[in-house]
Amino acid sequence: MDYLQVLGLALLPALGNFFGGVVAELFQPTPRMLSRALHMAAGIVVAVVAVELMPRALEGTAAWLVVLGFCLGGAAYILLEWTLEKLVGDEKSAGPWMVYAAVFIDLTSDGLMIGVGSVVSFALALVLAVGQVTADIPEGFASIANFRDKGVTRARRLLLAGSFVRSWGHDRLLAAARSKRCA
Repeated sequence: MDYLQVLGLALLPALGNFFGGVVAELFQPTPRMLSRALHMAAGIVVAVVAVELMPRALEGTAAWLVVLGFCLGGAAYILLEWTLEKLVGDEKSAGPWMVYAAVFIDLTSDGLMIGVGSVVSFALALVLAVGQVTADIPEGFASIANFRDKGVTRARRLLLAGSFVRSWGHDRLLAAARSKRCA
């Protein structure tokens, strides 16, 4: 698998997020729609991890390391939430920024996951990319809908949605570099 193929697959989740953000601009999302979008994204991510990643991770790693990774990820999330609340001022105002930060971090891990998957095979990288796109559309929707709900201007919301695609450059280059087959 060459560099451009890895880069192209890794770009798909960011484009999915951007598309979800644009959809949030076209409709007036209700709290119920927002909740459903977040639940759909979470369900898809859990399915991809459970079906494609966990079996492979447990083959080559001690189970306690995987559990430790999940615990450290949870602790990092709590620390990020606390930090955002301190920066923004309160829990309610921090909400959209927390969703945005979580999506941004998720996109970074998507790129790395696809890059590492490409080392195993193109088919695995493709499954991971497509699986992540289906989760990233509702993530982008939820992120931008939260900002819309808080009265952020349309121009700023579109810039925030575009930043998901902009972010692909840094972590996707790293993902492509991880592939053993890239020159």
